[in-house]
Amino acid sequence: MNDIKKDYTIQTVQNAMQILRLFTVEKREWTLSEIAEKKTMSISTTKRLLKVLENYRYLERRSGTKKYRLGLSILRLSGIVTTTMEIHREAQSSLKKLVNDFGEAVHIGILEGTETVYLDKMESLHPVRLSSHTGKSNPAYCTGCGKVILAFKEHTEQEEIIKTIELQGFYQFGSKTVRNARELKSHLNQIKKQGYAVCIDEFSEGITSIAAPVYDYNESVVASISITGPNNRIDIPLFVEGVVKAGKDISESLGYIY
Repeated sequence: MNDIKKDYTIQTVQNAMQILRLFTVEKREWTLSEIAEKKTMSISTTKRLLKVLENYRYLERRSGTKKYRLGLSILRLSGIVTTTMEIHREAQSSLKKLVNDFGEAVHIGILEGTETVYLDKMESLHPVRLSSHTGKSNPAYCTGCGKVILAFKEHTEQEEIIKTIELQGFYQFGSKTVRNARELKSHLNQIKKQGYAVCIDEFSEGITSIAAPVYDYNESVVASISITGPNNRIDIPLFVEGVVKAGKDISESLGYIY
């Protein structure tokens, strides 16, 4: 893409974003001419931008009028943000309890593409700590949080994610990192069957991570909670019990009924 075309594309995206920001609680509907005048754009340019936003359902025209209002795609995105904030809020007491009970680092994470993104982390009570933090992302195929969510995905979506991981490559972080799609699928089947993940020497050598799913009111796995620490400090049966209970507690607070 040459510089002129690149600059034009960036300007087009900026104009589209500026149009969306016109819509407020005080003024929820705008006509084509109002938008063009407000943003000092030509009618033809404004019309093209509105058509694109309408096609992607970020805007819609109210039936019987020439007025535009925010569409269902905005609602979908706002729902994602709301759910993420709710997960973070409802997880706080469970995260604190896990740290107090077991002394190791705990995370609440979601899946973004092929990556695990941590919504929150509470530090270990021990002096030597993990190098993770809130907002950090790690490959889903070798982290407890990521593998749990991936295990409970619908088959078609799971296959698509695994294919993308294959294209990116299975980088070997630890001695037991999964090496291919077949091995990953086997792990995911076992995780789904038992209801939790145990990852030993997968993302970091000498580190164990135990994770459990978090469900929402739609009975979908929307996040996962994990506890992570050195292999020699992790009592797997005891920690599994604690993490699974924490996952259930958060799920119930999000409206899931067991």
